[in-house]
Amino acid sequence: MKNYHSDEPTHFDLCQKLMKALKPFLFVKKIKKKETLLEAGEACQHIFFVKSGAVKQYYLSDGKEFIQNFFFEGNMASHFNSFLSQTKSDAYLEALEGTELWVLSYHNFEKIINASPEFSQQLAIMMSKMNAHRVNLLLLSDAMMRYKKFLSEEPELQHRVPQYMIASYLGMTPETLSRIRRKIAKNAA
Repeated sequence: MKNYHSDEPTHFDLCQKLMKALKPFLFVKKIKKKETLLEAGEACQHIFFVKSGAVKQYYLSDGKEFIQNFFFEGNMASHFNSFLSQTKSDAYLEALEGTELWVLSYHNFEKIINASPEFSQQLAIMMSKMNAHRVNLLLLSDAMMRYKKFLSEEPELQHRVPQYMIASYLGMTPETLSRIRRKIAKNAA
């Protein structure tokens, strides 16, 4: 996620700072492409810091996949509402490619917040900012603007994620994304 205000740390910066502070509580986990980290209906037991690779968060409705987020190197991935409340998740977390993660268990998270209650508040603020950015992207922009923002803010995604997943992430059909890409290419020519 890009930094929109120069005095505000980026999501990447905050994740790196958190990971360094939490290092004694983390363990490493390697997962294969398409391996599931979280199933809908389970309580999320971990926060994952992506060391290498990629993870997607998605929902299923009538057999159709709706992508909420992608997490790449330096990002923190989890179903945060489920993790913090220890309630059932309504989403899945799955590796898009072979991925190496630093993992914080809920058990260790409890130890940390008991020792430092402000940690939980800082984490909640960071998650709120992440979610607000995502909601603003989807609600305040038309399809063309969402794609242009995507290209400027997350250019690496277009090379690592299939187009149909990008369409889902941007809240449009693959056909709409194809039309937008053709229009942009035509205007650039």
